[in-house]
Amino acid sequence: MIRRVLKRALKLGLTLYLGVKLVSIGAVVWFWYATPDPSALKTADPQTTSFIQHRCAAGEPGCTLVWTPLSKMSPFVPQAVVLAEDIRFFRHRGLDFHSLWAALRLNWRSGKVVWGGSTLTQQLAKNLYLGSEKTVGRKLREIAVTLKLERKLPKERILELYLNVAQWGPNLYGVTNAAQHFFGKTPAELGPLEASYLASILPNPEHADEPAWKEKFANVGARLFDALLQSYLPPFRVTARDVLENCPDLLDAEAVRENDYIVAKIFSSFSNDILSGRAALVSSKDLSELLNAEENAFVGDLWEKVRKLRPVHAVACRREDKAPEDAFAAIVQPSALYGQRTYFIPKAAENGVASVLNGSRQAGRSLIVTSAYRAGGYQTYLFLATLRQNGYCLSRTAREVALPEESEHSCLDTPAVDFGTVSEDGPFEKTKAFADLSARAPDAGFLMSYPEGNAAGILYEPWHWKWTGKN
Repeated sequence: MIRRVLKRALKLGLTLYLGVKLVSIGAVVWFWYATPDPSALKTADPQTTSFIQHRCAAGEPGCTLVWTPLSKMSPFVPQAVVLAEDIRFFRHRGLDFHSLWAALRLNWRSGKVVWGGSTLTQQLAKNLYLGSEKTVGRKLREIAVTLKLERKLPKERILELYLNVAQWGPNLYGVTNAAQHFFGKTPAELGPLEASYLASILPNPEHADEPAWKEKFANVGARLFDALLQSYLPPFRVTARDVLENCPDLLDAEAVRENDYIVAKIFSSFSNDILSGRAALVSSKDLSELLNAEENAFVGDLWEKVRKLRPVHAVACRREDKAPEDAFAAIVQPSALYGQRTYFIPKAAENGVASVLNGSRQAGRSLIVTSAYRAGGYQTYLFLATLRQNGYCLSRTAREVALPEESEHSCLDTPAVDFGTVSEDGPFEKTKAFADLSARAPDAGFLMSYPEGNAAGILYEPWHWKWTGKN
């Protein structure tokens, strides 16, 4: 009797277990297929979102999405947003359990929700398809859509979608509207400081236009800007012993702060030009107008100290403080840090450079231009940036960066070009690209390195060739 009861109970329990499991699986399958399929977003740009429809005032200009492709945005915009909102974005698959656990601990200690721990993909899922209500069901739908987005779309497309639909104000959506509203610019024109400010707004967009909040956003933005500056101009970390033994002319702490501030100011103002290569045309006058009297005096004092450190050999060549752009030929070349950059070749040497590059390309070599014309303002920026990267050692930097009057790169009639290679490593004399350069450059009117009288204090540069005008 007992055996039969136990057998029936076991059979009933197993049946119930299998039934619950099948219902659960069915519910999950139904729930998965009941949530929206984002496949169409691979190519189609959404005209609105569920979040905008629920929250936005009818007819508000900022509620109409104006699309900007990721490729047409300043690179600082996605970088700043990822830094601010989801630093592990390119490493997780939609759900970042590390950030979620950190958020849970912080909220528990605070006794309230101070950080959601949501990824950019989760925020995009909520904006596109869901409302802002805080329920278990909505959260589960958000997770399902998030996983679908990550399965169907590449990371770059997810980021592009997020930037174009994210909220940046009470009735302000998308980076195009935000850039115009706050700065009167397009997303392509935003520098790192502006991008950082926009990124700082994202956690609290409803307060974007409130005066009391603007200082908070600026402070967060300043920290993000510093992170961006470090990624493009990381300071060279030197040991105290290295400085003491190898640097007799080290900047003091006050001068270090001033140098870094000026570098950040120039980088912020000319950032997109620096990335594209157009900063090469920034003249001494352009730079002087950007800096105030004290900053100009500081830079002038640094140059005077360099002149006292070593003999000065001014180069005799034609210069203009601000040469017209039509005096140059633009050459676009690959760059390890910036993707690609434009180098400006004075018209006098255009045919010579083209002859060298085309001949090398036809021979199957990877020869490229790595530096060309540099106006006086950009030469100063390079000096200040190199000083920062050299641990603020003035004497070491003076050996690496020529004074404006010594730089052949600022010559219009006898220009200098730095060549290089993108695919060959090792000593220059062992690369096929350098052997090809050495064979072709003289026939195209180039001589290697600095002239004999201008060699003092300047490192020997085998890839540096001066055009003689004899091609």
